[in-house]
Amino acid sequence: MIKGQLDIRMEHRHGWGMANHCVCRVLRVTSAADVQAGFKLAAEKGWKVSFWGNGRSYGDAALNESNLLLDFRGMNGVLAFDEDSGELTAEPGITMKELEYFSLPRGFWPPVVSGTSFTTLGGCIAANVHGKNNYKYGPWGDHVVRFTIVTADGALREVDRQSDPELFHFAIGGFGLLGAMVSITVKMKRVHSGRIGVQASSADNIDHMFRLFEDYNGRDFDYVVGWVDGFPGSDSLGRGQVHAANYLKKGEDIPGERMMRPKDQEPGDRMFGVLPKSWLWWLGKPAIHRWGFRLINVGRYWAIKLMKQDGECHLETHIAFNHLLDFVPNWQWIYKPSGLIQFQLFLTKESALPIIRRVLELNRAEGLESWLIVMKRHRPDPFPLSHAVDGYSFAMDYPVNDRSRERLLRMTEVMSRAVVDAGGRFYFAKDTVVRPEVWRKSLGDAVIGRFFALKRKFDPKTTIQGNLWRRVMAPLQKDVPLLEEKLSTVLEVQEDDRESVPVVAVSQDHEQ
Repeated sequence: MIKGQLDIRMEHRHGWGMANHCVCRVLRVTSAADVQAGFKLAAEKGWKVSFWGNGRSYGDAALNESNLLLDFRGMNGVLAFDEDSGELTAEPGITMKELEYFSLPRGFWPPVVSGTSFTTLGGCIAANVHGKNNYKYGPWGDHVVRFTIVTADGALREVDRQSDPELFHFAIGGFGLLGAMVSITVKMKRVHSGRIGVQASSADNIDHMFRLFEDYNGRDFDYVVGWVDGFPGSDSLGRGQVHAANYLKKGEDIPGERMMRPKDQEPGDRMFGVLPKSWLWWLGKPAIHRWGFRLINVGRYWAIKLMKQDGECHLETHIAFNHLLDFVPNWQWIYKPSGLIQFQLFLTKESALPIIRRVLELNRAEGLESWLIVMKRHRPDPFPLSHAVDGYSFAMDYPVNDRSRERLLRMTEVMSRAVVDAGGRFYFAKDTVVRPEVWRKSLGDAVIGRFFALKRKFDPKTTIQGNLWRRVMAPLQKDVPLLEEKLSTVLEVQEDDRESVPVVAVSQDHEQ
């Protein structure tokens, strides 16, 4: 590299599901000045710019074919922390694992964590990531105090709910399309143990699954998540397990109070102290087919039944409960060589059960059952581009191969239309298949029009764009009218014993 020049390298990158690939020009950034320099170079070269956290988006959200990709993994520091309030300021490239290992010994835990600890804080805010506790604590955006963002012109802007409520609410969940966050201040959750109390119950079918969710939600558990078997039919359609968990109060788990160090949370790199976990995906490869996963799902379902653990409470570390998939390193490699896609639908509580039942029946009829299904309960949030609804999400993993690719895409199109016709939404951190017209109908022209107006204000040359923008948003620019008037905002301070943060409610005129 010549002194004074930026080190731009051509690299092959793929989404976490490995079904989306491209070659990008990659610049590894370590400071806000590097980000500004990246924008300046892009303007000189005529490149478009997008951002890479740690590559955990399943589809194309972090890809930018033939253009400039700013890699934020070198910006992973904690900049400030208030041990009294739990207010933490960090750089966007810090992973959940790094954040957890920093905060837990100090008596705090991230208020929202994804299923893997390898997502980054910046990626979580850009996608407005949710966790197993969404119905009670909301998504990451509900816990953001402020952020500093670099817009396409290179300007640094510090943004909070009061200083610029529109940019604040559209940037969270905006997938970086309005600018690159270079520091983020969030409110962490105080905890009193390195463990949480977990209760598991088996569900005989999808109707039973919904009843268990409503029961656990009604009892105000902190976390509720369901695993669904996509293979059985008739009376067992949608059977599975529901896991609920609670934070432990001070003094409730004395041994757990001494388990708040990273070494007490670390699961270790060997099974039974002998077998390297890095081998597990490879050893499990012979079982990775439709009938193999059918047997795996049967085993999971009967594990609780036969061990008579239904409803019994046990203790797990925070990491063991929240990041189960991390226990098998590189688990997604079992789907090689073609990869997988995840299709996650968000449905209102009124439409969720009948639509999910139809989806499971359609999957069986097509012989394309999902190999892994996760179900969660959600609440609305004030972020206009959010995937959230007052209802449920249903995330389904599908292997991709040459024989099934076209049938799978047709089936996801049918499911997409059913979701949006029922007032549902989608989640671009996982998406690969949603079409522009479906996204438009899910959010409505009022929200999308205002987003495009803000895009024009802060990025008039559409410098910030990647594969996701070109696939979903760009085709709508000429069709959706820009809304220049501001959406009305009303401050609603919510203070309760769950340590929630102030929320700004943004009125949205949804087109159903």
